[in-house]
Amino acid sequence: MLTISLVGQKGGGGKSTCCWILAQAVLARPGNLKVLLIETDSQGSTIGYVSAALTNYPDMAERLFCERATTADEVYELIEQAEENGIDYVIVDTEGRHSDLARGVMVISDKIIIPVKPVTHEYRSQLATAAVYETVRDSFVSQGETPPPCGMLLNNIKPSQKLTVEQAQALGEISQHPMILPFFMPNRSNFETLGEGRILVKELEALTNKMQGFKRKQTESDLTEAENILKAIEGMS
Repeated sequence: MLTISLVGQKGGGGKSTCCWILAQAVLARPGNLKVLLIETDSQGSTIGYVSAALTNYPDMAERLFCERATTADEVYELIEQAEENGIDYVIVDTEGRHSDLARGVMVISDKIIIPVKPVTHEYRSQLATAAVYETVRDSFVSQGETPPPCGMLLNNIKPSQKLTVEQAQALGEISQHPMILPFFMPNRSNFETLGEGRILVKELEALTNKMQGFKRKQTESDLTEAENILKAIEGMS
């Protein structure tokens, strides 16, 4: 079982959307893999997503799960239960504010992702989260243990869009940080609307009409992108 935590002590960085995108990749993999999403944000967007997804696709109730937690201890208990229940992936969507929860979740994760949008003030606000990770890392090292890898993931990137001067300057500053990952989360229309309860692999299965070739190709491309990102996260060390 692999536990991936999306952390960031500021709201609006895209943690929830990243969480749902990673879930798409898991659900599209062969083997009927199971994924548990843990919601720690009081806004409940991930709980809302899973509820809508299971309303749309009740047959996924044996593979897609969501639980709420308000403390690191509760997250830990859910992770332990997930392993006992044969869950393959746990993805933790943390709240967007300064709290002890983020640090506690980092300690019990296998991989840690800090989503950050390519905007200077967004990036600088997440430096506090990176600093929290550094204290966690140092604590592991001081005890002779290997810390979980952590990286800052550029989110909502539009590769084909020409950058403004401000955006170019922001990316120039952001790319210098040693924790910036060598891959990014692209902006895609299908990703932006996942909150409606969409499960892309189920939509793909339903695209059987020859006239739906373009939509099928687009959905396949989106799932490939999600899979590539999940693979890259799995390969973090």
